Amino acid sequence: MNPTGATLKITRTVGSFVREQVASLASRHGQNTVHAAFFLKAAVTCPLPFTADIPAVIIGAMKRLLGCVALVFVTLAASAQFSDPANDVPAYNAAPPSHPLPPILKGAQLTGPNFSHPFQVTAYKMAAKIPSVLHQEPCYCHCDRAMGHNSLHSCFEVAHGAECATCMKEGVYAYLETKKGRTPAQIRAGIERGEWEKIDLEAITM
Repeated sequence: MNPTGATLKITRTVGSFVREQVASLASRHGQNTVHAAFFLKAAVTCPLPFTADIPAVIIGAMKRLLGCVALVFVTLAASAQFSDPANDVPAYNAAPPSHPLPPILKGAQLTGPNFSHPFQVTAYKMAAKIPSVLHQEPCYCHCDRAMGHNSLHSCFEVAHGAECATCMKEGVYAYLETKKGRTPAQIRAGIERGEWEKIDLEAITM
């Protein structure tokens, strides 16, 4: 068989198999298979660089591999489509702390490369004024997943807060809203609505 014939043979065989798999998955997962089909289209239509007839065992292996790829993409697409960002609130504490919290960085700790901008120092000074409030607020940089933080307060116990605009904006927002008389629960609702995103760090002052 010539190279072109081999390519067409494998492409058609694999393409038919993938279409069958996607159709089968569609009956169980609905529209989520659209995402999988999009990514798989290129895989089954690109010319394959084979120059000879391909043994049946290799074709079978390719079928199983692409079947797994289809399932992975469908699973990921389903997860993305059915996740509810409104309910994906990072870790926080619903009540004030019942024991002393770890200290927020202060004084000479607010120096060095992590504190090269004045607003970084100001954000930490603001955070130090409202530790109990920060303890009850989530941090939308999702450091609870990556670093095990249990609230926005955790970010300011270390230099992480100075390296993250989300942490600083949320901390400043919590400080300013506390000064307006808002409760931690009200502040948390505002953070969940994304109101902290309007904070201009370059303009903050104590």
